[in-house]
Amino acid sequence: MKIEGDRYIIQKLWTSLLILSHVLLSYYFLDGWWISSLGSILILLFSFLIWKNNFLKVIGLTIDFKIVIKSIILAGIVTICSFLLMRYIAHKQNVIIQFRDWRNYYHDIFYIFNEEIVLGAIILYFLVNKRKIKPIIASAGLAIAFSLIHFVFYKWIFNDKGIIEITTLITLFLIGFIRNNLILHTGHIGYSWALHFGWIAIMFGSFHIYSDSMNPLSEPERFNTYLGSIEMLTLSLVLAFGSLIYMKRKEKKSTATNNVLIVIGRMMFW
Repeated sequence: MKIEGDRYIIQKLWTSLLILSHVLLSYYFLDGWWISSLGSILILLFSFLIWKNNFLKVIGLTIDFKIVIKSIILAGIVTICSFLLMRYIAHKQNVIIQFRDWRNYYHDIFYIFNEEIVLGAIILYFLVNKRKIKPIIASAGLAIAFSLIHFVFYKWIFNDKGIIEITTLITLFLIGFIRNNLILHTGHIGYSWALHFGWIAIMFGSFHIYSDSMNPLSEPERFNTYLGSIEMLTLSLVLAFGSLIYMKRKEKKSTATNNVLIVIGRMMFW
């Protein structure tokens, strides 16, 4: 009993350190463009200590070299498309987009990597595999939380405070739903990371300045300007609807396959 109790305490310790590593080392709470990559190393370490040989499956890193290459290519394509779309929206709002130092993009690579693991793959794994919640319900529920967290944090917690508008919150929900579905469908975070990075690299990795006053846009203003736009809302609706249809078809196919296996099993042991 004492050994089991000690294991439980150690597991809780590793879990607490994993969460702490994500919170403190993924963002700019501590100075240093390299901090987020240190956070990634610690998150991988504590994940291994918690889940041992199963940790890659839990954190969504059961990927091979081909998937890594495809994810990088997809990230490049999404980054280009994001820049073109945001430049179009920015032009209508008299906003200028300027690229920043490479260190900002390095930071984005790993902070998004950390979010996809801790706030995506791990939570979805436990909702679907441990709590036995239907994938679509788990995806939608986590996407709602993803959207509401942005509202709460920017209204009351972050230094760069502001109100996230309703259209922005809807788009955040839709984007979260799409990313969650990608993780659930593929079993890894590669494509979800690519989609996330391609957008954030432009929205947060770059400068956004009002051309008339030369004042920078605050983070809430960036969210509302781009994610709250009719263009992004429409695109997100189309992609989310497409992912929903695909997930429903996959769910029906999986149910049909299970029913066939049950029938075959009964016939074999009749």
